[in-house]
Amino acid sequence: MKKIASRLILPFPLLLLCLALAQQTEAANDDELQRQLLARDKVILDLLERVEVLERRVGVQRTTPGPVNSPESNEKIVQNSTLTPGAVVVEEGAAERALELSLTREGALLLLPGILNVETRLTYTRQEDKTPTFISLDNNLIAGETEVNANSLTADLQLRLGLPWESQLEIGVPYQWRNVEFVSNANFSPIDKSSQSGSGLGDLRVGLAKTLSKEKLDWPDLIGRITWDTDTGSVDANGVPLGGGFNELRGSLTAIKRQDPVAFVGELSYEYTFEDNEIQPGSVISSILGGNIALNPETSLGLFFGAAYQNELKLNGSRIEGSDRTIGTFQLGGSTLLARGTLFNLSGGIGLTDDADDFSISISLTKRFPAPLF
Repeated sequence: MKKIASRLILPFPLLLLCLALAQQTEAANDDELQRQLLARDKVILDLLERVEVLERRVGVQRTTPGPVNSPESNEKIVQNSTLTPGAVVVEEGAAERALELSLTREGALLLLPGILNVETRLTYTRQEDKTPTFISLDNNLIAGETEVNANSLTADLQLRLGLPWESQLEIGVPYQWRNVEFVSNANFSPIDKSSQSGSGLGDLRVGLAKTLSKEKLDWPDLIGRITWDTDTGSVDANGVPLGGGFNELRGSLTAIKRQDPVAFVGELSYEYTFEDNEIQPGSVISSILGGNIALNPETSLGLFFGAAYQNELKLNGSRIEGSDRTIGTFQLGGSTLLARGTLFNLSGGIGLTDDADDFSISISLTKRFPAPLF
């Protein structure tokens, strides 16, 4: 019996030792887990603080979420579950992001009723054309060329006002200064040079835009727009053509498909010019394709390709052969928020065809007034 008891007693110390070691290991694992949880919580708090700073800078208001099982939270879950892929939930303050303000500026988004946008824009364009000709030099007629270099500076003021029924009123008026330089070249050197300058008020524009359909799974937002370009502007000044003075009616259809942070934009338009003093510029068919990408809530980039074809000019009802034009342009720009509701845009364009401007530079400042006018 003593031998049996001794055999039973001997394993107990080993068992107790194993239990003690297991408890120490478990305690060490618990301490390590607590340290990892504390480190994770610190990272989360740092990220939340950074998000709150960014939200305050762009004017986003954070809402305190309710209980997980509250009716309010359940209602939000049901509403969000009805969204289609690619759709964007626009929360309070999100309309002040650079991407949304850029899309509104480009006409791809409309303002809420009573909200006013004011944009001032300054655009410089340069166009150089060379035409072969014959030049009289020392009583001899020799082959040469004539250069026509045009510099244009246009200041444009645009107002956009959101209306009920998902529509928008748009008003714009430009002022243009233009300088045209004529250079006659012979034997690869200039022999004559002259220039003329003129300026004047451009045509007043009045437009109305309306949302035609909302974005779905395989269908973009569609916006229809009709614009009347009045004949209030100057046709020319000091012999320099300014391009105004004609009544023009323009209709367009704009599509936008959102896949945040990217918004794809496309537009198709037709413009008809009414005859004035037996002169009728040709109608214009144009299209634009491109998109915007949000780099962050404060900055976005835009990339667009535009193409247009203008029919031949009519004089006394007869077409002028060779007066039609094909215009292709490539434009790259960026926008950034200077303050809440204030957007600065800088863009540059390059002409891809002979009839297009060689290049252009545009800067604009857009201010959104958040308080509804009605």
